[in-house]
Amino acid sequence: MELVAASGLGLKIGDRLEVAIVDRSGQVLLQKGKVIGTEAVLDRLNERGFFQRQTVEEEELSDLDRLEEQLHRESSTEGRLALLVEQIEKLLRSLVRPPSGTTWADLESVVRWLDDLFVRDQDQFIGVQQLLAHSHTLSERALHAAAVAKLLAVAEGLPREVQTSLAAAALTVDVAVVEDHDDLALHPGDLLDHHKQMVADHPVRAVELLEHIGVHDPVWMQAVAMHHERLDGSGYPKGLAGPQIPVGARIVALADAFTAMMRPRADRPAYLAKDALRELFVGGAAKFDARLVQVLVKQLGVYPPGTVVKLANGEIGVCVRRTNDARKPVLRAVIDPSGQLYATPKRRDVDETASKIVEVLPSDRHRNIRSLIVQLWKKDLELTESGG
Repeated sequence: MELVAASGLGLKIGDRLEVAIVDRSGQVLLQKGKVIGTEAVLDRLNERGFFQRQTVEEEELSDLDRLEEQLHRESSTEGRLALLVEQIEKLLRSLVRPPSGTTWADLESVVRWLDDLFVRDQDQFIGVQQLLAHSHTLSERALHAAAVAKLLAVAEGLPREVQTSLAAAALTVDVAVVEDHDDLALHPGDLLDHHKQMVADHPVRAVELLEHIGVHDPVWMQAVAMHHERLDGSGYPKGLAGPQIPVGARIVALADAFTAMMRPRADRPAYLAKDALRELFVGGAAKFDARLVQVLVKQLGVYPPGTVVKLANGEIGVCVRRTNDARKPVLRAVIDPSGQLYATPKRRDVDETASKIVEVLPSDRHRNIRSLIVQLWKKDLELTESGG
């Protein structure tokens, strides 16, 4: 940043400041948004005031360059996910607000950073999103869906480039309804006619928007176009069935449906992960690939990372890591039996009678747990903590 004399702004009494005015030492003389009310204030700003202007180098630094710098500075997965959610929101909205400066490379950069977090620590990456799954924000759900698609693609042994394409598809399937997502999710009763048409058209519209910015990856585009097709032919927009729907589109369809069920809607609360998986396997048996649902169950376990549970001794805990036994996650107690938040998460063994899981709880019931997210997945806790 460089300091530029405020006298060059041509300020007048009654003007509302579009930038903060500071003195040479950086002390604020008048905040951004304030109105210049008197001649004395105007004189002081013109005589002593400066504003900060980006240098040419800073102006040339793109949002993605800044994001990359921030991601390198941010050490926690939670912090990095928050930065990615913010960037995803910007990118998705820019696609439907012409002229769009977004390119396919921008979206691929986000997927690359997502992939880095996934590879670094799958349990933490999935767990943080699971804890925050009560949010219905499109960008957060898009990131969650991309993570689930990546998890399934890895489990299926698909090539790395296909994994990336499917994560990108899951991230962008709802781009055409980004401006109306909250209205659609929280609308009570039947949708209005124009909303129904918007929903029916959004796979085709999403493909058009992605083509416009230069996306030509056939795996990515096919998965976006078919993410609402169902194996029994009941889906849309083309009513495809069975072998007409490739495995990549099946993966993205499952990831999209699962993460949607984890969010509340106007007509229902959010599903617990175990209930969503059961519904997809039983109720959705004709619509979704049953084998892929089984793969997802196996990958997430009975208690996926980030699942909030009640223990036999009255404590509230969080499942933080999967083990070879789907019913025995690595567990941390975070709230004592009286309802007080522990200063530090306590390791608990699900094989012990007092620490048996007796109930799975909605993640939004104890939102104060979020203050312990960084500590929940600390490696040193796993190695040294004895509980108590």
